[in-house]
Amino acid sequence: MPNKKSDYDPIPWEECVAERRKNPEYLKAYEEVKPEFERLERQIIARKARIAKRKALVKRLRTFWASLMRGLDRIAT
Repeated sequence: MPNKKSDYDPIPWEECVAERRKNPEYLKAYEEVKPEFERLERQIIARKARIAKRKALVKRLRTFWASLMRGLDRIAT
């Protein structure tokens, strides 16, 4: 498919947010849900930290098991 110029012209995020913050109703609604988004952000950060710890543990265990199996192979033969 040939490259075709799109008619889509996105609005920069900063410009969109600045426009919305002029509306007092938006600011009020944003302040109401802000604690929930902060909580979700903390959960995401904690989940990423757990995943990183788990990956590090798996890496160490693979090394351990590989060494252990090599040792057992030497004993068995």
